[in-house]
Amino acid sequence: MQGRSLPAIARLCRLANHGRTFHCGRAARESCSAPQTDTEARKPLPVFRTDQSDPGLHTDRHAGLHYHIPPEDLKTTFPHGLTRRFQRQIKTFGEACVMVREPSLELVSYLKVANYSHPVVRYVIYGEKGSGKTLTLCHVVHYCARWAWLILHVPDAYLWVKHCSELLPSTYNPARLDQPLQASTWLKNLRITNEPYLAQLKTQQRYVWTKRESTDEGRPLGELVDQGIARVKSASDVVGALFKELKAQCRPDTYRLLVAVDGVNALWGPTTMKREDKSEVLPSELTLIHNLRKLLANDWAGGAVVATLTQTGALGSTGLSHHPHQLLRKEGFDHLDPFVPVQVENYTQKEFESCYQYYIDRKWLQHDKALTEEGKQELMFLSNSNPGTFDRLCGPL
Repeated sequence: MQGRSLPAIARLCRLANHGRTFHCGRAARESCSAPQTDTEARKPLPVFRTDQSDPGLHTDRHAGLHYHIPPEDLKTTFPHGLTRRFQRQIKTFGEACVMVREPSLELVSYLKVANYSHPVVRYVIYGEKGSGKTLTLCHVVHYCARWAWLILHVPDAYLWVKHCSELLPSTYNPARLDQPLQASTWLKNLRITNEPYLAQLKTQQRYVWTKRESTDEGRPLGELVDQGIARVKSASDVVGALFKELKAQCRPDTYRLLVAVDGVNALWGPTTMKREDKSEVLPSELTLIHNLRKLLANDWAGGAVVATLTQTGALGSTGLSHHPHQLLRKEGFDHLDPFVPVQVENYTQKEFESCYQYYIDRKWLQHDKALTEEGKQELMFLSNSNPGTFDRLCGPL
């Protein structure tokens, strides 16, 4: 292992930001590179960690530090939503830690002071590939979960527009197509995250699924969800009914509703699905996408929409920049406008140092040369301080 050299991978040219931002620059913070020197039985908290695990209590002084997501929160808040790479990292490191970063603090600060009697505000997270957009969204989801929001989390909208193993004509609207397996899986995860609310909230109308099956007015929303899980064929229509109920019942004096969508640009891009005549299925023809688009409209109050734009796995995004006006295309941009853009950039020097120290602490970095100042600077250069690239570079080391 000592004879290996660092991989020569370089990330060139960071794109300039042409999007507008609503946040002010903050003063530079102290470096977190101080080594651990305490030899007492109980050592102080490492300089790259914070013991504050509640995102609602994070402030500027926590920026650049890693906070721990308790195992019980992982089970209930993130039955889905975390990237595969991060899930592998949890198993490898034996813990789930997320860095507190400026975009997360910015978004949480907006949610704290928003006027929820006004139409819902849409926040769009964007940035270069690998900059940490999904984990920024997860940080916000965790905040809302800890502060008793009802959460509708779509962890990867592209799963709804590609690789669908089963498409069925909609029983509600023959012009649309249902995706029963995707809808049923999503409903199962929704139940895990929102169990208390599904028992408290009641349906405001009667829903007929078949000649023999229906959900009466005044029944718990949990029964609506159970219908979609038990009768997979009706799952797509159940999702639409659930969205309708939650929008209608979400008011400033009731509960807060978070709609979190990772890869929202999938709703206005191409699909990989074909009809029997080989013609392409449009996103608007899919029941799930149709209902999700309606949920993203700002014709309701009492909550927030937080979405990310992604190029990873995005269909038809070759040659496009990471900026909203390109990835959303005109139709998507017009649908979400007005929205608050929040940019996620590559690591600052403090954030890189914190992540570097965290990887050393977790034995993710063990190569002798990588532990030197020269090796650290080389890793910073090769990764261009991009979180995703830095993580992949450190894997073999």
